[in-house]
Amino acid sequence: MEPSDRRRDVRAHVSPPAQIMRVGSTERVEILNASYRGLFIRTNAPPPLNQLLKMRIELPTGSVEINCVPVRVVVDGNGRSGIGVRFFALNGEDKRIWESYITSLLAPRRMAA
Repeated sequence: MEPSDRRRDVRAHVSPPAQIMRVGSTERVEILNASYRGLFIRTNAPPPLNQLLKMRIELPTGSVEINCVPVRVVVDGNGRSGIGVRFFALNGEDKRIWESYITSLLAPRRMAA
């Protein structure tokens, strides 16, 4: 079974501006795809698995701050690193904004199917 077959959510290929925020620094990262419960991002220095991260993602309707946990590290054939992250305790207004954003991306796909 392919890893993508085990995913619980459909993913949208998007790349809104994003950064990982750490005490005293931020790292700009590239989002490659997103779902209701997580992201896959390209990063220069993958953090350890299961380390709690805070991200800020700029969406058309405003920014959201999301806590997430790296659950998978992937290094492609060119040596570029990426991590799959799962959201942690996403709730309130940030959850509403994020889910509305993902729904808007996936709605055209569902209508075409």
